[in-house]
Parts: sequence; C-alpha cells; structure tokens
Amino acid sequence: NRTRIMLTEAELRAMLPALPTIGRQNELMVKILLATATRIGELTNAEWEHVDFEKRTWMIPPEHSKNGRRFVIPMTDQVTEWFSNLHTLSFGSRFVLPIRSRKNTVGDAPMHSITLNAAVNRLCATLGTKCRRFTPHDLRSTARSHFGALGVDLLIAERCLNHSLGGLVAIYDQHDYLPERRKVLELWSRFIRACEAGNDWNVIPLQKAVA
Repeated sequence: NRTRIMLTEAELRAMLPALPTIGRQNELMVKILLATATRIGELTNAEWEHVDFEKRTWMIPPEHSKNGRRFVIPMTDQVTEWFSNLHTLSFGSRFVLPIRSRKNTVGDAPMHSITLNAAVNRLCATLGTKCRRFTPHDLRSTARSHFGALGVDLLIAERCLNHSLGGLVAIYDQHDYLPERRKVLELWSRFIRACEAGNDWNVIPLQKAVA
C-alpha cells in the first residue's frame, strides 16, 4: 500500500481555488470528500434517497460502508449546498453521480470511482510544486490529520471517519455522536472555506469553538 498523503494547509490553499479547472462535478466531489472525510466509493454509490436536505444528513447504507454498518453523516451548510448543486447536474437520476457515458451501460448507473482520479491527476499536474500529487482517498486522510490540529477529541475524530471503535468502547459506547460530529464538521468546513477564499485562519480551540 502506498503511503497516504495528508495535504498541508498551504497545499489546500493552493488546491482548493484551482478546483474549477477540472469541471464543476469533479470540483464538487473533491470538496464533499474533503469536507465529510468519506470514501470515494461511498460518494459515487450514493443515491438521492440517502440525502435528506431537510435534516441535513447523508446516510451511507450498510452495503456501501466498509464496516458494513449504516452511517449517518451530518451535512454542513456548505456540503448541503454542494449536494444541491450535484442534484441539478444529475438530471433526474436516482444516483447522486450518474454515469455520463451510456455506451456500455444499460439504464441508470453510478459513475466509476476511477473517473475522479484522472481529474485529480490533471489538477496536480497544473499545480506543480504547490501541491503534492494526491488521490481522492488522501482527502480522507487529510481531514483526519487536520482534525487533530483543530483539537478534535480522538473518539469523535474516529467516529467522523466511521471507524469501528475496538474493545470495550465498541461494546459499551453505542452513541453515534451525531451532534458532536456536526460541530466538528462545521468547524472543518469553516477552515476549508478560509483556505479556498485565501482568508486568514486562527486556530480556535475546539472546546471554545463548539461551546
């Protein structure tokens, strides 16, 4: 397995403003993956029935989750807007990201995960030394790395990534931490927005930021 790349703040500040160059759908995918710390397959297999715009949640069903468990992701205002943009681009498909080429496909189908890799490779080529070459899965590692820098509690950070909690924690603590995870992702979204806009960011202790 290759070593995971965790993009630095400087790399995010270079990469995020350049995303429009790879097309709107690819741009939205990268932003959603980064902001939700999800796996590429979870996003490409997502269906609109899993997205609740009113409750601002995205549900990953057991069959799409690596640990085989249903997982509900709280959507920030930013992520909700990005999903809304994708809804416009999906042209009535039941899939959030329907396949574009119908040549070898019968009926409605989700896009292939590998499609985004090619777009990200093009992006990295244009950024040169400003941002290391990364994969869609590295966005998940990047989010986890920055959670630590933002002072997120280890347990909550692991639940944000839908990691199974081992030992007695997994047995006795069945709480899904949805409110706590929403606060973490809202703080993370503000950080992403600051990087994209080129605004200064002062790290706020999470305990104060989410109080």
